[in-house]
Amino acid sequence: MSNGAQDIAAALEAEIREGTLLPGARLPTHRELAFRHGVALNTASRAMRLLEARGLVVGEVGRGSFVRAPGHIDAASFRIEERTPGIIDLARNVMPLPGLADRFERAARAVLRRERAAMADYQPHAGRAADRAAGAAWMSRRGLPDDPSRVVICAGAQHAVTVALMATTRPGDTIAVEALTWPGIRASATALGLQVVPVPMDEAGLRPRALLRLALRHRIAALYCMPSLQNPTAVTMPAQRREAVAAVARRLDFRIVEDDAYGFLTEDDPPLAPLAAIAPERSWYLRSTSKAFTPGLRAAWMLTPPGQVDRAADLIRATVWTAPPLGAAVASLWVGDGTAKLLEAEKRREARLRQALAAQLLPIRAAPAAHPASMHLWLDLPRRTAAQDLVRRLEGLGVRITPGAAFGVGSTPNCVRLALGTPVDRADLERALRAVASAL
Repeated sequence: MSNGAQDIAAALEAEIREGTLLPGARLPTHRELAFRHGVALNTASRAMRLLEARGLVVGEVGRGSFVRAPGHIDAASFRIEERTPGIIDLARNVMPLPGLADRFERAARAVLRRERAAMADYQPHAGRAADRAAGAAWMSRRGLPDDPSRVVICAGAQHAVTVALMATTRPGDTIAVEALTWPGIRASATALGLQVVPVPMDEAGLRPRALLRLALRHRIAALYCMPSLQNPTAVTMPAQRREAVAAVARRLDFRIVEDDAYGFLTEDDPPLAPLAAIAPERSWYLRSTSKAFTPGLRAAWMLTPPGQVDRAADLIRATVWTAPPLGAAVASLWVGDGTAKLLEAEKRREARLRQALAAQLLPIRAAPAAHPASMHLWLDLPRRTAAQDLVRRLEGLGVRITPGAAFGVGSTPNCVRLALGTPVDRADLERALRAVASAL
């Protein structure tokens, strides 16, 4: 008889790795597992979550848990590699505007002329006061308070998410995420020893009632989500649903990590209120410069809950000491001189043009409620086309895309994500989209 979740998980893992349980095999229900091993139901459920976190099994709502195929793509293993010559990349989600490198060079030179000594020196862990003020001003455009005393600067979104999770959880805790989510959250959760549970979604984003049931069952410590232009689905959560999500968080007293990487692409005036504006006492809100400006800056501003800025600064010190000062200074310069607004407007226009091109060339439609200015496209594939097969066929045609499995937590629909911004010119994008259309 097993002593606990770790023992049960270890026994099942051994059967999977030895081939006793083959890919696709259905596993016992949690209740059957509990009876077989003489443990409580929640112990059996924890064992199954451990196997899911290790990428060995996948749960499908209404069907049960199954052994994953060896070729399954684990979200935590979704890594950026060197660019491959001759490949049109629709996997990385960036939009390198013409002339952006020149703008960066001019801005970096201006910063170094003015502050060369400071850029070569240690900086405060939370970031320099001027850079924090620029971040507060930038975030205030999204309906948040212009309060530099609550702002810290992190070394990009991945670092900001990790800092927020370190501040709100302990190893062994459970966090909730959208059932389809940015792969980076899985990487942070794994590094911090956190369990991840998926919240079911619909055409308006994560479902508050499902979140409530999940939080009651798992005692979640935090929710990570992208309410605006969600990655990968490009869905935007409406105002009423944001209020409902915040109400669940307050009722069950868990924290919110809100990632607003793509919100700048929307043109709502005024913008939809972030969760951090609805429930500021429990929300860690981050805006990275990677999508809005350029990823090489490695800078992200994070608005902490009142009274938490020192905690965040301590965690930044423990992880990177301070964010790279040159990237933060360039981002601040762009906010101050209006370049930030121009870049965001240019990217919105370009994203709309590229979405229109995709709609013209692709024979299938994007998932419901996708935004016309999103940088990415989430494609529901016909039953006859398996996502992994499409990925392999397109790789042979010189086009790289991302299968839905990279974003799935638990069950994954038969989908792929196309990042429309990465090809430098639209001619390359058109060639890639024609290849996708022919492969379908």
